[in-house]
Amino acid sequence: MDILIIVLLVLTGVALVILEVFFLPGVTVAGFSSLLFFGGGIGYAFVHLGPTAGYVTAGMSLLACAAGIIWFVRSKSLEKMSLKTDIDSVVPTRIGDAVQVGDEGIALSRLNPMGSVLLGTLQVEGKTREDFIDEGTPVVVERVERTVVIVRKKEI
Repeated sequence: MDILIIVLLVLTGVALVILEVFFLPGVTVAGFSSLLFFGGGIGYAFVHLGPTAGYVTAGMSLLACAAGIIWFVRSKSLEKMSLKTDIDSVVPTRIGDAVQVGDEGIALSRLNPMGSVLLGTLQVEGKTREDFIDEGTPVVVERVERTVVIVRKKEI
């Protein structure tokens, strides 16, 4: 009966270690509980079965913990939980020759310092050097970069 109690305590500790390592990031209740279960099993072995059984239980606990982690890593459980989707869409980043310095448009969103700008029929990412430009404010293109246009408020 003593050996059954020790085995159950150690196996519970192994299960909690697997739970801690793979499912609950950081140090959580499962980590502390696993230490308590391992300590309980080893302490029970020392008290009820003697020092030799206690040392054997400590060694077997380490081996059982390592074997449990290795088994879980090699099992298909992690594959079933992992994401297998690939993102194949791309965001157009090249503005091209459609936008020229001096083009006028309107801020579609607040530029603080970045936001969306409508230049004619083309919606692009805009950036301001000022503090911010409110939505709906007329803007003028100062510089065209590869992925954004630098704009300023249009002086009326």
